[in-house]
Amino acid sequence: MTPEQSFTRWVKIALTVFFILFFYFVLADNYMPMTTEARIQRYVIPVSTRLSGQVDKVYVVNNQHVEPGELLFSLDDSDYLLAVQRSELALRQAQSEQQKSVSSLAEINAELQQSKLQATEQGREAARIARLHKLGHMSLQQLEQANTQVSLAKEASAVSRAKLQEIKQEQAVAGIRVQQAEVALSQAKMNLSRTKVRAETAGRIGNLQLRQGQHANAGQALLALISDQSWVSADLREKSLRHVTRGTPVDIMFDALPGQVFKGHVTSIDSGVREGQESADGLLAQTVSSDRWVRDAQRLRTNIELDEAWPELATGAKATVQLYPIDNPFFNVLAAMQARLVSVLRYLY
Repeated sequence: MTPEQSFTRWVKIALTVFFILFFYFVLADNYMPMTTEARIQRYVIPVSTRLSGQVDKVYVVNNQHVEPGELLFSLDDSDYLLAVQRSELALRQAQSEQQKSVSSLAEINAELQQSKLQATEQGREAARIARLHKLGHMSLQQLEQANTQVSLAKEASAVSRAKLQEIKQEQAVAGIRVQQAEVALSQAKMNLSRTKVRAETAGRIGNLQLRQGQHANAGQALLALISDQSWVSADLREKSLRHVTRGTPVDIMFDALPGQVFKGHVTSIDSGVREGQESADGLLAQTVSSDRWVRDAQRLRTNIELDEAWPELATGAKATVQLYPIDNPFFNVLAAMQARLVSVLRYLY
């Protein structure tokens, strides 16, 4: 074989390999897409206190796993204990004043009933004297005295009714003061309970920079709680997601676990990216200009859950995701081979 023939042969082989690979990558990108832009995501909850105060004690260490309700740290509660005691005293005082108004109300009620009886009795006596006066058995002076007693009894009854209304108003005010004192006591007890900060969910402690004696401000993040709830977020080109739906099976290969392939499924595909969000700033739209012949493809965030137990990996751990968007044995076999190859190559890089 001449050198020219040998060169021609190698060119044909190279072109054949190129076209085979090109055709394979086109099929793979459409029917068995894969991405290396994937990572473990978890909810990271900044833990802060609702109160300001000095840190009294820290009960956890960095990377410690905690359960919901487990104590993380506490603040100095001396001021809040005093606030509870003051609120309890204020409540007892308000209750005492309310009890006094209740006793006064009972006394005024008894006095009113007595004045009503006296007015009734004086009215009967005046009527009797009036009849006798007509018969000539009673003098005019006696009749006038009887009528005067009736007027005095009615005035006494009116005064008692006025006092009764006044006492009822005082009792209503005393009841409101008791309610206010009860609310203040509840608030003081709530603030006291908030000096002990507990975990809202199960997870691990991260970025713990909290120390005893440190001053904590209300709302200031003091440590991070990394939730146990995990998922994999993978960024794939729009074209590769044409056949991907919720429930599409996937293989996941973590960089930290070479040689292992984990099963999972797609849970959702984000409906947009930040580049598609316009801020209402009152300015005109800014267009994107590029002189590149081939522009960068837009990627969309795809969220994935594992169908098996999660490995002990850190948040943000890198992964490669192989999707199975169509139910075709041929493409599924090729996709599985791709996934296995990538998992083995993770030993090298």
